[in-house]
Amino acid sequence: MRRIGMAVLALGFVSSPLLGQRSALREVGNRGAFGADFVVAEPLGEFRRNGDVAGGLSIFGVTSGGALALRIDASWMAYDAQYQSYGVSTTSQIGSIGAGPQLTLGSGAFRVYGFATMGGSLFWSNASYNSCGCSASNYLDGHTTWMRSAGGGVLLGLTAGRTPIAIDIGARGVRHDRVTYVPAGGLTQNPDGSFSARQVTTPVDMRVYQIGVSIGIR
Repeated sequence: MRRIGMAVLALGFVSSPLLGQRSALREVGNRGAFGADFVVAEPLGEFRRNGDVAGGLSIFGVTSGGALALRIDASWMAYDAQYQSYGVSTTSQIGSIGAGPQLTLGSGAFRVYGFATMGGSLFWSNASYNSCGCSASNYLDGHTTWMRSAGGGVLLGLTAGRTPIAIDIGARGVRHDRVTYVPAGGLTQNPDGSFSARQVTTPVDMRVYQIGVSIGIR
């Protein structure tokens, strides 16, 4: 992942003198783009023993119409969901936000991009109650850590004009520094209704796949 990130940064520095020229290196719109993706994360390393395949959503914004831009993204993923008893379930989740450079190459209906971001993540678990016609959710545990990611993808144009829309398909490697979290299956409900949590402390590495839409801003 570090090599991918360094490659993105190197390409950005090499291409920056060309940004003022009229070339084929363009972003979706003159003022950038925003979008949303469905994400699926494959656990790697120590997290493979403690987590499970995670699913969720991400949103992003790219703050320039040029080849080199600032990318800001945020994501939510659930890596464990358990049914505990009648009307009671638990979920362990990861929320992340990061920012960094993005380089986009190409024009028209087919473009490729690479990026590297840094930020932070929150690992937390909660219990949800849904019975007798009422519902509630209780926060059980949470810890924060630093996050780094690097990846890339392709943009397949669907429409042009004032609001260009493209399909976004990509992948990234994500590394979280050591963090304390509840592993998959680590929450159990006690007879009195409270919960016991087993915790581990490890780095958390994942490979994240994404598909969604990117909407240009003109």
